[in-house]
Amino acid sequence: MSPSVAPATPPTSVRHIEAAVARHPRLGRAYLDGMWVGDPLADACAQEAVRLGRGRYMRLLRLALAEGIEAVPDAPDALIALFAELDSVPPWVDLAAIDLGVRDIARYSREMGIVLGAASLLTGYANPTASRPLEMTGRYIESAGMRTIEVGTWLRSVSSIGGLERFSVGFERTVRVRMIHAFVRQHLRDAPEWDRDAWGEPISQAHLAYTIDEFCLVLLRALARIGVSFRAHEVADGFYARWRYLGYLLGVAPDLLPADQRDQEVLEELHLMTRPPMEEFCRALVRGINAEFLEPEVSLILGPVKRWSPTVVHGLERLFMGNDLCDDLGVPASPIGPLVGLLGRPVGLANRALDRSERLVEWRRQRGVAFTNQQQERLRVTYAVRHEMVDDSPATGAAHPARSGP
Repeated sequence: MSPSVAPATPPTSVRHIEAAVARHPRLGRAYLDGMWVGDPLADACAQEAVRLGRGRYMRLLRLALAEGIEAVPDAPDALIALFAELDSVPPWVDLAAIDLGVRDIARYSREMGIVLGAASLLTGYANPTASRPLEMTGRYIESAGMRTIEVGTWLRSVSSIGGLERFSVGFERTVRVRMIHAFVRQHLRDAPEWDRDAWGEPISQAHLAYTIDEFCLVLLRALARIGVSFRAHEVADGFYARWRYLGYLLGVAPDLLPADQRDQEVLEELHLMTRPPMEEFCRALVRGINAEFLEPEVSLILGPVKRWSPTVVHGLERLFMGNDLCDDLGVPASPIGPLVGLLGRPVGLANRALDRSERLVEWRRQRGVAFTNQQQERLRVTYAVRHEMVDDSPATGAAHPARSGP
């Protein structure tokens, strides 16, 4: 299990400790302490799974997700404790408001798909400790396209109306993601290659909390740079309130769970300020997702000028993440980013004008849903993906610790 008491000092690879705490005393201290802590409830379930067998335990988990913990005969103690938390909806959660917030965001499906790959997934690579589990479990070395589809499958389910209701597909997949993290944490904690003194706990509370930023704050900021404009209730409830609840379901502790945009901005600053020096495997992860997924996808859009797809991808990444971060990640220079950025303002004005018509919003939403459906089917055929997430993926390539056994 994860340790319940954090050591007095952060992991040795962490930088700018004093500045982080001085600038953000409460959240800075919680962030640094969180580097030593995983997810005690899910980690206890992973330990129970060792005793009962991974496959059997996951069948019990899925039964509890489908019918409630009371439907599980002789339910293990850790599973009961996990579902006591999962079944307790915090008072600050308003699922009706979240549903209203997500109702129409599919009108920007095309743009969000691009930003998911070129900003949300890449920004996590800037912190070697946070991204090291990906490298050590081989998920992007094995198939960048496959994992991107897995992430997209989960995000689509939690972004739909009713996607966070207790017995929804989105809720079920979110809990499975939480257990995937626990199994990976268990595997890496016992691995001789994991240097706990330097890196802290694998998939720690600190880095788990920043994941909320990657799919919310980072996504919204990147979308704004290409002219995507959301309405106020969509930002407040469709993104920030939804991801606050998702963070709770994923096991982020209350003292690190970002409640709003300001909290996410502080988390981002702490994440970037304290990150260890860049390592080559981080750049390899970037090259992998670019070459195996983003560039082939952009080449389909460019058609006869597809040879420009690397330049376009690099330009978008620099527009979304900034030159300093991209220099660190080895993203080549590109003239495309500034050109696209110049178009952001007029495109934004046009989108805000279109958003004033509910009929046009609905028409665009329907087109976005149809586009997403077509894309999902095409990508699954292209990359031969028939499973939902890594826990039910075929045992090909590198052995992943979250794949269920018998």
